[in-house]
Amino acid sequence: MTDKIKNTIRVETTVHPKKKKLVVSWPNGKFSIADLEKTHPTAVPITLRFRVKKALENGTIQSVGKIEGEIGRPTLLFERTTAV
Repeated sequence: MTDKIKNTIRVETTVHPKKKKLVVSWPNGKFSIADLEKTHPTAVPITLRFRVKKALENGTIQSVGKIEGEIGRPTLLFERTTAV
């Protein structure tokens, strides 16, 4: 009886297409991560934050300051470097 059960069990899997890599277009002038979220509405926010972190590490962008709010954390500002 177990031989019949093993022969009839089927496992179906679905294959998802690969997602495209997110290419961030850095705006001119000062910008925040909120500005990037507006220009890239389909991107996941954590992905944008990761791209900003990598761009800071390799020198594509630089931190230029922050905007203090009344409540919560300050908003960090970034700018493209002139070497790009």
